[in-house]
Amino acid sequence: MKIFFKSIGLFLIAIATFSCNSSPSLQQYYVDSKENNEFISIDLPSSILQLKEEEVSEEVTNTLKTIKKVNFLALQLTDLNKELFASEKEKVKQILKNPKYKQLMRMNGGKGNVSINYLGDEEAIDEVVIFGADNTKGFALVRVIGENMNPADILKISQQIKLDGNSNQLQQLEGLMKSIN
Repeated sequence: MKIFFKSIGLFLIAIATFSCNSSPSLQQYYVDSKENNEFISIDLPSSILQLKEEEVSEEVTNTLKTIKKVNFLALQLTDLNKELFASEKEKVKQILKNPKYKQLMRMNGGKGNVSINYLGDEEAIDEVVIFGADNTKGFALVRVIGENMNPADILKISQQIKLDGNSNQLQQLEGLMKSIN
């Protein structure tokens, strides 16, 4: 009987250990940050991304169909939030150090840097994460969420994309860009 209770106890401890993932997720970071008024947050549905089918390849059209949404989160640096900027920037860096995020590219320059990471396999990406930080302006975090996205076609899409000018989300994004500059 003792062995039975010990086995049950060890089983429960194992379940508790594996189910309580103490490392923060990027999704949870987005949710928490959206509640903070210091952050600018926009969720863009894939429907505002428009390409004329006759101007792009079938592969790019198919890749566009794999994009579900784009999340944009930014923190503009001001004299009043320097400590918040530093701590939030570090939180994002720590999240992206998780081995599940594979680095695709990194660029460093003067006052800032940009990293592009992804989740999934190289030929079938489920999420692309772009993190750019400038020590004089702030940082932005962009998540392109999809299913089995092709990285080469994602690059082609980014060069050919046109946004629906009448969309409410686009107007919010334009306002955001003006406030950051």
